[in-house]
Amino acid sequence: MNKNYFKLLSIALVAMLAFTTSCKDDKDEFDRPEQVLVIEDDAVEAATDARGFYVANEDWFGHDYGTVNFFEKSGSSYTPNYRAYRAANEALTLGTSTSYGAVWGENAYFVSKQGDRLIVADAKTLKNKATIATLSVGDGRSFVGADDKKAYVSGSSGVAAFNIENLTLGDKIDGVSGEIGNMAVSAGRVFAVSSKNLYVIDVATDKVVETISGSYNTLAVSKDGDVWVATDNKLVRLNPVTLDKEEMDYPGGEAIKGSWFAWNPNGLAASTQTNALYWTSGGGAWDGDKKVVKYDIDTKNVNTEFFVLGVSSYGTQTEFTGAGMRVNPLTDELVLTVKHAGWGDNYAYNWVHVVDKNGAEKAKLELGGDNGTNGDESLGDKYYWFPAVPFFEDANEPQILINQILMKTGEEKVVDLSKVVVDHDNSPASIIKSVSFVNNELATVSLEGNELTVKSGSTPGSDVCTISVVSNGVRVEKEVRIDIVK
Repeated sequence: MNKNYFKLLSIALVAMLAFTTSCKDDKDEFDRPEQVLVIEDDAVEAATDARGFYVANEDWFGHDYGTVNFFEKSGSSYTPNYRAYRAANEALTLGTSTSYGAVWGENAYFVSKQGDRLIVADAKTLKNKATIATLSVGDGRSFVGADDKKAYVSGSSGVAAFNIENLTLGDKIDGVSGEIGNMAVSAGRVFAVSSKNLYVIDVATDKVVETISGSYNTLAVSKDGDVWVATDNKLVRLNPVTLDKEEMDYPGGEAIKGSWFAWNPNGLAASTQTNALYWTSGGGAWDGDKKVVKYDIDTKNVNTEFFVLGVSSYGTQTEFTGAGMRVNPLTDELVLTVKHAGWGDNYAYNWVHVVDKNGAEKAKLELGGDNGTNGDESLGDKYYWFPAVPFFEDANEPQILINQILMKTGEEKVVDLSKVVVDHDNSPASIIKSVSFVNNELATVSLEGNELTVKSGSTPGSDVCTISVVSNGVRVEKEVRIDIVK
């Protein structure tokens, strides 16, 4: 049986025992604190390893549709499974020039610039669930999940909400215009960048609550929940609630370039395990980055040569391509997409590097073409993949560890939910939390950020509250006893 069944059964038995004990005594157990059974919090379950990771590819425009390659974990390395969506769906392809891929909840999402612009597939099997050819926001750009019911898609002319329950895309959100690139969600708000504006959208209403003008390139949310926005000459730290901002010169002088016009998801990413940012640097306007920069937010230390690309086995300098880099939310490893520097046939020479959080290379995979019809015979097994962005499975569901809140009458207790809610492949700040009561006759609760405040009244007794969390699009709920004693 599922181990969660036994866990729930044991909690139920403990609660029944507490109730039975109280029934045996003439005096209410809550008048005698020593009679109230203390229920310990659950231990954290070990992390489940992911099967591997994905890379979405624009692929060879004019020769083939967009593709996604799955890199399956194999010992200390990975085995490429080329065109994984196509392999899972006979006679189906992604759209043309696939620019973004993401796993959110039970689904994988693929956004393309042309053709079938949004495809929804099963996150585990990649079997097609929905195909949307035309978007209300023009040609596709990116995707971001908000909760278990809603996500957002950006395009060449705006942003629209996506209904996860019925797999439909809404109308373009009023007040958002122009090409919208990357988006991020924090504190119940969507942050979306165009080259001239940063739009702040309320998830509950889909209304724009703030438009901040500037010259923007990309953005990411750090482990602590702050939004980091790259401008042409500054790095901006934005509080997602107050919108207070702190501008700084680029650490180490390493700027984050834009990728507009021939848009790709760009090389800025954040860790979910440590409060650190990573980005690619050292190149020109669209290509040529050859190193990864790491910035420790807490210490303000910057490593401008965290990882530096070298010369391939063919004797040619390599450089990042597409977004170039993303951080694995579970392992904290970086996945890098790399090609030969330069134009023309250099795009047919592709590698994927896996680098740990200390900058040590763990794996390096040279990609073949594995395509008998669309490849260039003069290049042998090489292929023009034009990778867009790496993305990752959601291998672990959130865990709610707390089982009981025990307090005295007339007491106020603060519970730090970041310590009792865990998701191995997400940061506490990015987990959405809510609390509700079966009734609130004995106590009241309020939730601000991660702080759950419980205030008991003058009457002893027992109540139950439900803690609900959403992490990476997955909702988990748990009933927690509140026992109030004299």
